[in-house]
Amino acid sequence: MSYIEIFDDKISAKTILETFKKIASLSYTYGEHDNPDTPPTGMVAELGLDLEKQNFVKDLRDLYMSLCPSEITTQYNQMDRAYVNLFAPGEQAYYHSDGDCMTLIYYVNPIWHPNQGGETKILQSSDRDVFAISPVPGRIAVFKGSLKHTTTSFRNMHRFSVALKFKARV
Repeated sequence: MSYIEIFDDKISAKTILETFKKIASLSYTYGEHDNPDTPPTGMVAELGLDLEKQNFVKDLRDLYMSLCPSEITTQYNQMDRAYVNLFAPGEQAYYHSDGDCMTLIYYVNPIWHPNQGGETKILQSSDRDVFAISPVPGRIAVFKGSLKHTTTSFRNMHRFSVALKFKARV
């Protein structure tokens, strides 16, 4: 399996709650196509790349740069996109790849229980086995964007996650 890292306890409980309130109040547009041949799923709010306006995006970018190994951050050092994914209860996304990039996912919801679901699922190289990342509040997951992955929704509440994509600087 390719590069996957999970980081916990890097964001304070106060910041987790403040960020959730801010993210939940954003304007969203109806979903994205995970693949050209699938219907759109979920909802999206673009955060933009202006780090002067988006302190939280800047903080996540800085965490990426400081927590991940230098061989990753040296190669994938250009933040290409910052946005929020929102999934309603029971909604199911499709497996997809983000291409040649590193994907950072920040789990926004301030509460979670294993029976809620909401995991990010990553297919292993065999396309038969799945590695799941639980959406623990404040958790940051970083993985190779070329890995096929999807998300599951929560059982009875909306699921928010911030996604940052880092491409190789050309």
